[in-house]
Amino acid sequence: MSSVRRTCVLLFLLSMGAIHMAQAQTEDLRATKSELIFNLALLSQSPNRPQQDTYVICAFEEDIAHLKATTLESQKLQNLQIFLVTVKSLADVKRCNLLFIQDYVVQKTLELQQIIQKDSVLTVVHRSNQFSEYSHVEISEQDKHFQFALHLTSAKVAGLVFDTRLIKLATNIIN
Repeated sequence: MSSVRRTCVLLFLLSMGAIHMAQAQTEDLRATKSELIFNLALLSQSPNRPQQDTYVICAFEEDIAHLKATTLESQKLQNLQIFLVTVKSLADVKRCNLLFIQDYVVQKTLELQQIIQKDSVLTVVHRSNQFSEYSHVEISEQDKHFQFALHLTSAKVAGLVFDTRLIKLATNIIN
């Protein structure tokens, strides 16, 4: 009976270790995604957008958790404090400098696309999302590493400019 108990305790401890490792990997991926989004924002300009006192990174309710559990909000971008904002309606997108979409299912694709273009909102979308074809930056995860593609035509239409360093780092350039 004692060997059965030891086996049960050992299995329990191993499973706890596996859960802890999975949580650590999730946290690492969130931190990496956060760093990628920060650098995408840093190396992208919106010359047509009015000057602001803060840099607003937005995500819909389904996606904000991907960003909230990181140090993103405590950082400054070109001397502007970064704020994370949960988008509750499409009208909220107008105040965003960057919009991140991963799990959110866009219902009004055309309306969101028009707001993004009109207000020069840098849009970073996870490749698995159906809205990725309308994004400016499309990110994907492969073997615990992130890759990104730049959509130059849609960025140009929205009045966004990518730094040449960002263009060189992109895994794909889509015109």
